Amino acid sequence: MNDDELPRVVKKETVGSTKWLNLQTLTYKDKDKIERKWDYVTRTTKKAANKADAVVIVPLLKQQGKEDEFDTILVEQFRPPVQNYTLEFPAGLIDESETPEQAALRELREETGFIGESTKVLPKVSRTACMSPGITDESVHIVVLFVDLDNPCNKTPKQELDEGERITVKRVSLSGLEKVLYQGSQMPIQGLYLFALGYALGKK
Repeated sequence: MNDDELPRVVKKETVGSTKWLNLQTLTYKDKDKIERKWDYVTRTTKKAANKADAVVIVPLLKQQGKEDEFDTILVEQFRPPVQNYTLEFPAGLIDESETPEQAALRELREETGFIGESTKVLPKVSRTACMSPGITDESVHIVVLFVDLDNPCNKTPKQELDEGERITVKRVSLSGLEKVLYQGSQMPIQGLYLFALGYALGKK
């Protein structure tokens, strides 16, 4: 398909704004050249359309003598929009001067207290991925990294939470991850459920 045949945005209008979010109305032309409208939410901190806002971290816990099965780390926190506690992988915004790898290591330390590491194999950083494109232009990198449990810093991890943050850290085996998502009343975030489903199907 030629660029001339692609839908394109012709106008953006801010309808409302808070400190962190903008509600905008897009005017775009579809492939038939018909003008249409679309409302969506964007971050006020967003720097560029092709640059990811945040990282989602998939930590793999490793320990000498236990190389056959990895555990991972989940975080539980109250999310007001869904009026419920959620289960998620650790995640956070990428600062202006950071690479996705640096942001992932920092956010993992702040949210969970665990210190991740860079090796020749990991971190592995995904291409930019959209989150919920029907309602927001938020995009992320998924970063897979190791956490060495033999590192003395990871013996008694201590969170570095911001004011107002209340995050419970959960250590879960990858093999039991899918089962955990059906326990309790917490709502699993979509990406975590898909990861668990993919892991379970891969094992079969």
